[in-house]
Formats: sequence, structure tokens, C-alpha cells
Amino acid sequence: MGSTRLLTIGTALVATLAGSVPAAAAPPPPPPKTALQTGMQFAAGPDETTPGGQVVLSGWAGIEGRDTGNAGRVEFRFRKTPADKAVVIGSTEAGSSGKFRYTTKATVSGEYTAHYKHRKLDITADGTDSLNVYVDRPVDRFLYSWTAENLSCLPTCSTAGPEQFVGTGPIKVKLTRECLRPQSGGRIGFTNDAANTYKAGAAGWRDFPNGEGPTEFELKPGITRGHFYLEWTSGAPASDMELTACNLAFSATQQHIERKYV
Repeated sequence: MGSTRLLTIGTALVATLAGSVPAAAAPPPPPPKTALQTGMQFAAGPDETTPGGQVVLSGWAGIEGRDTGNAGRVEFRFRKTPADKAVVIGSTEAGSSGKFRYTTKATVSGEYTAHYKHRKLDITADGTDSLNVYVDRPVDRFLYSWTAENLSCLPTCSTAGPEQFVGTGPIKVKLTRECLRPQSGGRIGFTNDAANTYKAGAAGWRDFPNGEGPTEFELKPGITRGHFYLEWTSGAPASDMELTACNLAFSATQQHIERKYV
């Protein structure tokens, strides 16, 4: 009888212990999906051009780290200043690689923007680049001028301007000479020679024998640093009672290209 009791108690204890074993743990929830990172590389080229010049809008857009699966549409807009409203100028398709290219014509300097939208996924990317547009126009730049009145220039009068830099193109000269005596002549040039040595036929000089010659002409000195020099001789008077005065003046300009950004 006593052993039967012990068996019953032992059976109950085993049943109790068996019921206390915990159930198997549930698997952890899956990690949240990571948001796709998109990006864009965008350029408007060249850096600057003239009105009507070709502008290439190109680059890459899509999911970072992917070389495929980036097909989508890219829309381009333009505005001159950040305060202006951007205007749609066109669109193109980005291939699976994400690369895109679009050409347009330059009008004025400003900012180009590109907006990318994936063909299947709800993802976008944006890029911005600027481009300068310029106009080159020829402008006459003043170089030097000189004026004198009532010079006897007998035997000779001369003047030398300061040393200065000039461009490589022709120098336009306007010369005025009014002398009381006939056969009053001279020469004018642009030279870097301290002695102002004249060489007949040299492109940097113009000779006026007896005062004859055009009032407007060009000098082509072939140098970019030097000075202007004028030398003039009045015709000899027939007697000491006659005047030999001359009024002389000249001005020099040179055409250069002025660049204006529009």
C-alpha cells in the first residue's frame, strides 16, 4: 500500500515536470525593407557657347549601385535666374543603364534642370547645371592721340608717345595736317626703337613725302609693345617774312573683340 502511494506521487511529479517544458520560440519578424537610394549625375555642356550653339544635356540617373533596371523618363527645364519660372524644353528616355542624352539650342545664360522618374517604381532624382552664353563683337579701342597748333616745324618737329601695349591687329590712324607752306611732309609710325629709325616701306610706318597721302590709314607694326612717333618738316619759306606754321593732329585706335555674356 505504501509503495502504491509513492508510485502515484512519482507519476504526478513526472506529469507536472512534463507540462512545464516551454513551447518552441517563434521566428523573428523579417527586417523592414531598405528604401532604394536614387541618384543623378547631370551636366550641361559645353561650359559656355554662343546663341544658337548646341547644348548637350547628359548624365546618369537611377538606383545607386545598379547598372541595369534604371529605365525611366527625364524631363528638362530651363530658367535664366533662380527667380524665374523654369520652362520645360524637352524630355528623353534613360535606358536600363540609366544613361541619358538630349540636345537643344542655347539662347541665354542660365540654369538647366533634369527630373528623372523611374519607369516602374515610384522613385525620382534631380540634377542642376548652368551654362553661359556670350556674344563677341568687334570694338574700336582708343590707343593714343596728339594735337599741336602753329608749329614752325622748320627744320623739323617731332613727338613721341609713351610706351604702351597694343594688340596684334592693324592700327587705324587718322591724321590731320594743315601747313601754310607747300611741300611740308613727314612720317608717323609705331616702333619700339628708341632712336625711332625709319625704314622705307616698313609696315609699322607711313611716309608722307611733301605732305601727300591719305588722312586715314593702317599701321601694321608686327609688335605689341612700343610707342607712337611723328616727325614733320615744313616747306622752306621763300623769304624770312613768310610763316611756316603747321597744325598737326593724329589719333590711333585698334579693333579688339569684346565678349558680352547674355
